[in-house]
Amino acid sequence: MQVVFLAGTAVQPGAAVAQTSEAVKEDTNVDTVVVTARKSVDTPSTRLKRTATGIVDSTTASDIEKTPDLNLAEVLDRVAGVSADKFYGTSEAGYVSLRGFDSRYNSIDIDGNPIWFSSQNNRGAQIGMFPAAIINETSVAKTVTPDMDANSIGGHISMRTLRAFDGGTRPYFKAGYRLGAPDNASRVHDGLSDQLYAAGKFTFGPDRRYGLVFGFNRQRTADYDDFGAVGGYVQATDSSGTVYDQIASNVFTDSAYDKTVRNTAVFAKIETRLEDRLYAFASLIRFDEQRDMYLQRSGPFIANSGTRTVTRTGEGTANFTNAQGQVREYDYDMQRNATVFGLGFDYRVSDKGALSLRGNYTDYGNDTLTRNIGAGFRLEAVRGSYDITGDLPRITVTDTATYNDPARWLFSNTANTSTSAAYNRTQPLRDKVSSLGLTYNYNRFASAQGFGYSGGMNWVRLDRDFDQTVVYWALKNGVTLNLSQVTPAGASMAGNQAALNDYDAFWNFVYANGAARTDDSLTTDYSLREDVFAAHSAIHYAKGGFKALIGTRFERTSANTDTGQVVSGVNKPQHRAHAYGKWLPNAQASYDVSARLKLRAVYTRTLGRPDFADFAPGTTTTFDANGVTLVRGSNPDLEPRLSTNYDASLEYYLDSGLISLALFRKELTGETFSQISNVYDGSGQLIQINTIPLNAGSAEVRGAEFTAARSRFDFLPAPFDRLGASVNYSYIDGDWNVIFSDGSRRTVGGLRNQPKWLANLRLSYDAGPLDLTLAYKARGKTFTGTFGTTAASDIWVRPTDQLDAQISYRVSRSLKLNLDARNLTGSYTIQTTGIADSLYNSVGNGRSYWLGIHYSY
Repeated sequence: MQVVFLAGTAVQPGAAVAQTSEAVKEDTNVDTVVVTARKSVDTPSTRLKRTATGIVDSTTASDIEKTPDLNLAEVLDRVAGVSADKFYGTSEAGYVSLRGFDSRYNSIDIDGNPIWFSSQNNRGAQIGMFPAAIINETSVAKTVTPDMDANSIGGHISMRTLRAFDGGTRPYFKAGYRLGAPDNASRVHDGLSDQLYAAGKFTFGPDRRYGLVFGFNRQRTADYDDFGAVGGYVQATDSSGTVYDQIASNVFTDSAYDKTVRNTAVFAKIETRLEDRLYAFASLIRFDEQRDMYLQRSGPFIANSGTRTVTRTGEGTANFTNAQGQVREYDYDMQRNATVFGLGFDYRVSDKGALSLRGNYTDYGNDTLTRNIGAGFRLEAVRGSYDITGDLPRITVTDTATYNDPARWLFSNTANTSTSAAYNRTQPLRDKVSSLGLTYNYNRFASAQGFGYSGGMNWVRLDRDFDQTVVYWALKNGVTLNLSQVTPAGASMAGNQAALNDYDAFWNFVYANGAARTDDSLTTDYSLREDVFAAHSAIHYAKGGFKALIGTRFERTSANTDTGQVVSGVNKPQHRAHAYGKWLPNAQASYDVSARLKLRAVYTRTLGRPDFADFAPGTTTTFDANGVTLVRGSNPDLEPRLSTNYDASLEYYLDSGLISLALFRKELTGETFSQISNVYDGSGQLIQINTIPLNAGSAEVRGAEFTAARSRFDFLPAPFDRLGASVNYSYIDGDWNVIFSDGSRRTVGGLRNQPKWLANLRLSYDAGPLDLTLAYKARGKTFTGTFGTTAASDIWVRPTDQLDAQISYRVSRSLKLNLDARNLTGSYTIQTTGIADSLYNSVGNGRSYWLGIHYSY
C-alpha cells in the first residue's frame, strides 16, 4: 500500500501518522492523521469537529472574517463553552476560560509549538497578543488525547496558520486594511485605530515539492473605557429594620481607562514533501506589542464614621457630608514580544508506520513599567449625594465651584517609606522555552481498521527570570503641589477633565523635587528552571463506525528556583528544588450510528501545575514573642491540581451544518489556598507557624453544551433560502470549596471567571454581492474569583451581552468592502458585591465602527 505524508496538525509536538492518498478528502480525520495539506484552504468547522478524535469545537478564517474580532480571545469567545476574560481590568478580551476553568488550567499551541506566554503570577497564556488575522483555524479540544500537554483541565487550544499545500499547489494570497472609528476615541494619545494584514503561500521547485508561507498583521487601537468603581460597602439598617448596602469607601466616577495598543505579528514557514516518504518544515513567528494604558480615577471617599455622615434617600441613593475628594492615576507601559521558532518532520518507516519529530524554541519578554501617584490629590469637606443604580456610579457635589477648582486639590505627600507613596515599578520578565517531541504511530491513518498504536515522548523546558524593582517617591520637606500646577491653564474638574490629562508633568515635578527610596523586592524576584518530561502510549482500535483509544500519559515535572529570603530583616539567597510525577489515564470511544449520527464517550485525567506566584518567589521569616518561627510566602513543595473528567456527546450532521449536545463533569482536587499550618518538634512543642499555599481545596464543575448550525436554509422558498444561522448555548454549574488561612471553609457557586451560562447566535443573509451578518453573544452571572468569609463579600459580574454586525459588498470575485459595527448594545461589564449585588466596578468601551477592504486570490 502506498502511503503519502501530508503535513501535521498535531496539537502537541510529536503526533504523526500516514495517509493513503494525496487527494485528501475534507472528511479526513484531522486529529489522528497529520494533515498539513487540505483539499481547500478553509475547511468548514463542522467537518473539523466531525473528524476529531475527541470532543472538539473549531472556528476558521472564513468565520473570523465575518466579525470585528481583533484578537484570539475575542474569536474564541464565540465558541461553545468558551468565555473571554478581561485584560488588566479593561473591557478588552485578553484570556479565555474553557468550561469554567480560567486560562491557568488550559494549554495552547500554534502550529504544534507549545505557547507558554504567561504573567509572573500564573500560567494563563497571554492570547490577547495573537491577532485574529493570522489564524487560519483554531480548535478547542474539550477532551485531550495522551499526546497533548496534561495541563488541560479545561481543555487545549490549537491554532493553525496557513500551510503551503493547503488547497493543492496553487498559489493563494489575501490582504486587507480596516480603519476604525470608536465612540470613545483616546483622549490621551493621538492617532487612528486601524489594521493592515496579509497572508499567502506558493509552491516551487521540482514537482512543486517546496512551499513557502508568509503572513503579516499590524494593528493599532486607541480608545478608552468609561470607568467607575466603589471601593466597598457595609451593611446598614434603616429605621424600618431593612438591611441594605451602604458605601463605606472610595467612589470613582467620571473616570476613564485610556488604552493605546500597537501590535505587529509576522510569520513565515518553509515546507517540503516527498509524497511517498517525507514531510518537513521550519517556521518562524514574531509578535511585538506596545501598550500604553492610563487609568485615572477621581471621586470622594465616603464613610459613615467620625464627622462623616451617610443618609439613605432611596434604593441605591444617599446623601453624604464631609467626604474627602481623591484623584488617583495609574500609568501602565507594557512591552511584550515573542519569537517562536519551530521545525519538524514526518517520516514513513513502513507501510503502516510513521515517525514524527517536533522541536520548538520560544524567546518571550514582558516588560511592565507602572507609574502610580499613590495617595494622589485630595480635597477636604466634600458634600453631595451618590447614585449607584445605573451602569456607572454617579456623584452630585453640592459645592461645585470648590470641587471643580484644580488649585484646591493638594497632593498627599506620603513618606517614601510607606507603600502608599507614589512609585515607579519595573517588572521585566524573560521566558525561554525549549521543547522536543518524538511520536511513533502505527496503523493510524484515516481509514485504518483493526488495532493501531501510538506512543512517544515530549520534553519542555522553561527558563524564567523575573525581576521587580520599586522606587518610592515623596516631595522634599517644604515642597507642596496642587493639581493646577500639573494641568493646563484653565482646566476644571468638571466632568473630571483635569484628571484626564497626561501625567508626565506630575512625574517631572516629582523627579525634580522629590526624594526616592528603592526597593529591590528580593523576595519577589526569582529565577526558575522547570522541566516537564512526558511519555505517552495508546492502543487504538477501529471496526466499521466504532473507534476506541485506551492510553496513558506520565508527566514528571521538576522545578529549581533561586529567590530571596528575608530573615529578621536580613536578605539571604534561597535555592529550592521540587519534583512530582503523575500517571494520567485516557479512554475514548466514538460510534457512527449512521452516516449522520455520531456518539462519543470520554474518560480522562488532567492536571494544573501550580501558579508561579505560589511556589517560585521567596519567603519572609520573623519570630514571635515566644521565639516561634513565623514563615510567610510561597511553598516550593506544591503539587499540581488533579482533575477527573467525564465527557459524552451526541452529534448529528446535516448537509451544511450540525446539531450537537455535549455533557461534562470535572472533579478537581488539590486546589491551592494559603493556609496557616503548625510545625511541632518531637516533644510536641510548637516551633514554627507557616502561612503558605497548600493543596487543600477542591472544586466540581458540571455542564452541558448545545450547538445547532446550518450555513444555508436552502430548503426554504426564496428569498429565505439565503438565510444561515448558528447558535450555541452552554450551561456551567460549579462549586468551589475555598479555604481560609485559619482553615475554615465555605463553598462558592462558581470558579474564577466562571459564568453560569453562555450563548452565541449568528444570523447571515447572502443577497448576491451583499452579505449581512449579525453576531450576538451573551453570558450569565459570572464569579470573579474574589471571595470573602460570607457571600456578601464575594464579587460577581452581572449578565452581559453584545451585538455586532457586518455588511459586506463584493465588488468583484477577489475584492470586497466591509463595514463592521461592534458592541451595538453599548454594553458595560459590571462587577457587583454586597447583599443586593450593588455596583462594585464598571467598564464600558462604547460602540465602534470599522470600514475595510479585503482582497483574496
